[in-house]
This record gives sequence, structure tokens and C-alpha cells, in this order.
Amino acid sequence: MAKHRVFQCRRRSFSRCCFAFLAAAFFTLPSSAHSAPTESSQKITVPAQPYPLSGLRQRLINAGKEIPTVDNSLQFDIPGIYYPPDDTSMPAGAVIIIPDCDDRFPEEWVAPLHKAGLAVLRISPGQAHPSQSYCTAGTLDNPKHGVTYWAFDALSALAYLAHYPGIDPERIAIFGYGYGAAAAQFAIYRHGHAKRFKERFRTMVGLRAQCMSEMDNFSPALLVTLENDPINPPAWCQWRMDRDLRPDRAPVKFEMLQTGETLEKQATRSFLKIETTADTVALILNFLRENGMSTKDNKP
Repeated sequence: MAKHRVFQCRRRSFSRCCFAFLAAAFFTLPSSAHSAPTESSQKITVPAQPYPLSGLRQRLINAGKEIPTVDNSLQFDIPGIYYPPDDTSMPAGAVIIIPDCDDRFPEEWVAPLHKAGLAVLRISPGQAHPSQSYCTAGTLDNPKHGVTYWAFDALSALAYLAHYPGIDPERIAIFGYGYGAAAAQFAIYRHGHAKRFKERFRTMVGLRAQCMSEMDNFSPALLVTLENDPINPPAWCQWRMDRDLRPDRAPVKFEMLQTGETLEKQATRSFLKIETTADTVALILNFLRENGMSTKDNKP
């Protein structure tokens, strides 16, 4: 395959070859030129918003009923790492990253998002709610699904970033990975906690998406799954899309990648090469650009 590409390049003009080489270099994540911009990163703490009253509790209060107090023991501020935009001459768009349940996220993704002119805020809900860890807590008979806490953390981060200096509050996206993608879907769910926030995510991306939420969303979404992924089954996303999507709902784009990995490797939470290939990067950055997120030359 490599020899074939070289042969084709010799027959092209020199300028076209240079352009192809630079484009490939831009999207090749593992290279040192595109490592995460750690020199500009800042550790921050996102204040947890007050947990909202449910509709039932509010109706009981309005009716003068006495109700038990809300248990706030699981509500904590959320640790995060913030990567400010390079260009501060105008308000920038931003992406809030939600990692998998064990606080894992392909960190190589920070660099292309940052290079596209976006600020990046990576939060760690698992550190804020350790008792709600999906990976390490609970059993099949008694699961510990903290996805609603994680989604609320994402909304707290949205409210925080919407008032952050240099950020355009109308252009904040959410990017979830694995279990974090499930939380991201709940964070844009029309009938969930999102309806209690005045801020809205511009769009949502889920990589190795785990689809737990209905898809009646405030915002358009991209779900990227892997063929035969036993941990984040694509069939869950397909079933929910077939059931939930109607013309009056925000669009959901679905992409299933062919990994070429063994089923044994996919059955672990290991990072896979397909998550950060040039094609996958282009797919997600183009989706963000199409939904008004990019400011650099209108390109990802």
C-alpha cells in the first residue's frame, strides 16, 4: 500500500504532494508535534451547581406538603484540566470532555481540538463521585449507575464555561468517551436535567458511544461506535435511534467504524488505534465544524 501511494505521488505535481503530506501530518495524532498542549494547561475546579428539585418534589412543595430533605452527600465540585485557546483576539468555542468511567480518555484528542481553535475543558466526574463508578462499583444485580450525576457534572461545567473569559457561550460542545458518551447524551436530553439550565450545548460527540439515553435531544449529536464492540454495543445506539428519532427531534448522526481488532482486545477498555486515526479525527472535526464550532479559517 505504501509503495502504491509513493508511485502515485511521483506522477502528481510537487505542490499537490506537499499538500497531501502536510494534511496527513496534521491528522497524525501520535506524532510529537501534536501532543497535548500541556504547557498551557491549567488545573481548575468546576463548582457543582445546586442539584435541581424533581418535578414531583416541586409539586409537593407547591401544595404545601412536607418532603424529606435532598441528600447532597454525593454532590461535589468537579476537578478539571483547562486548555485555553491560542487565539484570544475573539471569543472562542470550547469542548467539554467527559472521560470513560475509569477517568480514561484518549489524550491525543486534546491537540487537534485545540489546533482547531477551540478551548478544551476535561473534567473528571469519577473523582467527584467515586462511589458512583460504573467500572469498579456495583454488581449485575445491584449496579452503580452514576450517569445522571456525571451528566449533571457536565451541565455544571457548561454553566461554568459559559461565563469564562474568552469563551463564546453559544459555541460549547460536549465530547464523551465510552461511559462518558452516555453521560453526554443525558446532558443534551430534552426531558432531563438540561431543561433546568439556561445554557445549551451547541452539539455533542460520543466516541465509542454507550447509548443509555433516549434521543429526544436539544442539540445535534454524532455517535461513533466500533463494530462488534462488546462493551459499548452499536446495537444499543441503533435500537434507540430507530425507536426515538422523529422529524421534530434534533438530528443524530451514526457512524460505525471497522476496527480490524480482535474481539478479545475490543472486550477490554484498552484504547484502540481506530479511535485516533486520521479518518476518525477528520470525521469528528468536520462534524464540529459543520455545527458551527470551528473558528480557524472555517476548517477543522
